[in-house]
Amino acid sequence: MTELNEKQRAEILDAVSQTVVRRFYDPQLRGIDWNAAVARHRNDIVTAPSAEAFESSISKLLCELKTSHMGFYHRALERTTSKMAISATYAAFPVDGNECWVFQDVHPGGAAHLAGIRSGDILVSVGGRPFAPPEHPIFPMGRKVELKVITSGYQAEFRLVDVPPPTRKRNQLPYAQPNLVTGRRVRDDTGYIRISMYPGMIGIEVAKEISSTVAALSPIERLILDLRGNTGGGIGVLRVMSLLTPERIPVGYSLERGQLETVHKVDRSLVFDRIPAKKRDLIPMAFKFLVFPWLLRFAGQKKFITVATEGLDHQPFQGRIVLLVNRHTASANEMLVAFAKENRLATIVGEATPGRLLAGNKFKLPYGYWLALPVGVYRTASGTLLEGTPIIPDIEISFDPRQARDGRDTQLEKAIEIVSQLRAFLDQR
Repeated sequence: MTELNEKQRAEILDAVSQTVVRRFYDPQLRGIDWNAAVARHRNDIVTAPSAEAFESSISKLLCELKTSHMGFYHRALERTTSKMAISATYAAFPVDGNECWVFQDVHPGGAAHLAGIRSGDILVSVGGRPFAPPEHPIFPMGRKVELKVITSGYQAEFRLVDVPPPTRKRNQLPYAQPNLVTGRRVRDDTGYIRISMYPGMIGIEVAKEISSTVAALSPIERLILDLRGNTGGGIGVLRVMSLLTPERIPVGYSLERGQLETVHKVDRSLVFDRIPAKKRDLIPMAFKFLVFPWLLRFAGQKKFITVATEGLDHQPFQGRIVLLVNRHTASANEMLVAFAKENRLATIVGEATPGRLLAGNKFKLPYGYWLALPVGVYRTASGTLLEGTPIIPDIEISFDPRQARDGRDTQLEKAIEIVSQLRAFLDQR
């Protein structure tokens, strides 16, 4: 990637500023003096000594908006976060009196997992450069990078991670894809399914994998859905919601810029309640949910989309489901968790979710850069706005780094205990 001069960086900054003003979901910019914020950060951005420092300075400016679903990256995507690059999440934990980054979720099939990194490992350095909170590590894409980690027994070890080139999906940030869905039985009649993400806008692929995994585990009477480390994606999450109930139940609705204060009840005219089985079925769906609303807006009418469950077949585990969540269970998953809580369809176990749920899009900038922005909000069927409000589990249990390094998953152990009690409770009714 060619280094930019100060004039080019200023041009990109101005494009970022204008795009935020035109497209950010809240026309009032959440009460923030955006022009003043741009002025405060301008010198650091324009005179940044490197491309990495330039991108970091733009990201700091975007943080002024205090909202989720913000991103700034180059199309080459030479570096990105651990979730997108190596399919792993981390959090700050004290280790011998010092704050360290500790891997929390390591998704099966991802680059970190294939390199032998496990939950509980302490991250020391990336490519020889040490990282500690609050500075976040950056991972190169499409290259091999050496990570120094501290594993069980507090042994320092090196892991050579082969970071794949990014996969690109429309309207989503590029990412490296792990196994989407994995499943197994944790007891004779208890299934366990872990979902790493929901790629694609509609999510035909992940919906098929979820359904086939359930079928492969059947018959089961209880089910644990592990959403830890799943930071969201597209509407493929609807297939998970539809596993919770055989009925068609309203889930929630999205509101675009300009609709935030005008909606007082759910609009039933545009209901999304089916993930198609084949890609050819996307054509009529695109007209209904993309072209038709655009024509209505052009005619001066504002419509928004209501999401409802698919009304799939009854499953014997319904009523005996646990959702396992943590601080990285975000975005589309929070739609799912809130839906389950509002309708009492599952027991939530783990840590509070982060409260990051906005509809995002990406916008092209000069010199190969892209800006990801929230362009709409989501409300549950009862009208609850989830952005900025963490969802508290029914049963809270924190991640234990020491136990994780010893190979124990105490959160999953609790989920198994709870789902077993749900079965006993229902049998007594």
